[in-house]
Amino acid sequence: MEILPIRVSYVALVVLVACVLLAQARPQAPEQPEPYEYQYEVKDPEKELFFNKNEAGDAAGKVSGQYSVWLPDGRLMTVAYTVEGENGFVPKVSFDTTNPLG
Repeated sequence: MEILPIRVSYVALVVLVACVLLAQARPQAPEQPEPYEYQYEVKDPEKELFFNKNEAGDAAGKVSGQYSVWLPDGRLMTVAYTVEGENGFVPKVSFDTTNPLG
């Protein structure tokens, strides 16, 4: 009489493993990048605070953008960058002495 519960457990285990394998074996649709854009800016002359960012991504997966931060020494640091394929994140940093607050 104890053989029946073992067979039922074994069959349930086989069915569960088969379901998991079938779920993983189904072809998945490749993810396509969605184009997007965003930007923001924070500017507070009273607190001598400035930073901004803008970024855009295209349907091919390439991302480009830049961000700027007003540093305590009075310089504006800007980082322009691209992100694409195997090149990954490629930044270009520049500094300017122009006061972004006025």
